[in-house]
Amino acid sequence: MPFAQRGSGHHAGTAARECFHAILARDVRGDRAGAEDVMTGRIFINYRRGDDQAAAGRLYDRLLQHFDREQLFMDVDAIEPGVDFVKSLDEQVAACIAFIAVIGPRWLNARNNDGAPRLDNPTDYVRVEIESALKRDIRVIPVLVDGASMPRPSDLPPSLQALARRNAVEIAHHRFAADCDDLAHRIKRALGVATMPSAPAQLLVSSSVPQEEASAKLSWPQILFSFKGRLSRMQFLIGFISTLAFAAVLSVAIALTIEPFFQAAQPQIEEVTTKLPELLERRLLLVVAIISWWPALALVLKRLHDLGQGWKALLVFVALDVLWAVLDLLNKDELAQPIAGVDLGLTFMLAVIKGTTGPNRYGPDPLGEAPDLRKR
Repeated sequence: MPFAQRGSGHHAGTAARECFHAILARDVRGDRAGAEDVMTGRIFINYRRGDDQAAAGRLYDRLLQHFDREQLFMDVDAIEPGVDFVKSLDEQVAACIAFIAVIGPRWLNARNNDGAPRLDNPTDYVRVEIESALKRDIRVIPVLVDGASMPRPSDLPPSLQALARRNAVEIAHHRFAADCDDLAHRIKRALGVATMPSAPAQLLVSSSVPQEEASAKLSWPQILFSFKGRLSRMQFLIGFISTLAFAAVLSVAIALTIEPFFQAAQPQIEEVTTKLPELLERRLLLVVAIISWWPALALVLKRLHDLGQGWKALLVFVALDVLWAVLDLLNKDELAQPIAGVDLGLTFMLAVIKGTTGPNRYGPDPLGEAPDLRKR
């Protein structure tokens, strides 16, 4: 990890002049190859240890493909004993021309040992760094990692509420390298540094430009069988109706096959003729229903993800399915049918309720929409 060089006798202005020193040399990697690719000053990477430390480390390593090591400042461990760390952090931020605030899923709710929110502490180093960046004319870029969402202004201390109005960039786990490269290009363009042309990997989360092409689109096998990601209402409805239709067709095929089979066998015992086909048909239909649970529950969970819910909410549907199967196995149709109706009704309700706008902890918005920070 890079550590900034400090001296207790330097004030903010001196530190700033010392930091505006680097000219990127020619390099064989990516967009560091151009002689016109010149930038002065440093990029400050702010992160919360224990929440987004791993993602911040990966981000730092990837940005080394675009910037010199001396241009990236990430850690505060080099602050010497006895130095006012609030003043020292303020000087370090003042010396930078871009500020990246890495926000993970637990960034907002991180707490001290006494249970108090860390961001409510005026001396919290994450808060101190962001406050210092916001009060200066520095490009502040919130970077959302691991499915995190932008905090609302009401969730933040007054001194940090301006952060919620900054356009954010999402870096997804499955396209981490591409998103980091795109972030580096955007930083350089914002600072007036020429870059090599490249296809954007991820649009700004708060941009008004549609993000459907930038969002992670699920294939139909993923929609039907994967338990990760989010689904829109239309995707969910199409997938669920297709699952029901497949199960219905298979059930009809079973019914049309069993009765002619036993009639052709011409059994001599009348009880076998009447009871066995019915029993076999019920059991085979139960097997078909249980097989259809996988795609049905996968669809339900991804739809719950779009609503900001997870496995705990899915347990309601699992419990209803299991209860119905047990009652059907016991031939308790008068109880099994109402349970099936409740289960089906709750499932179709998921096709009506609108999901959360913008990325959440479970993935990007399936509609490619961005949260309207003015309304938030």
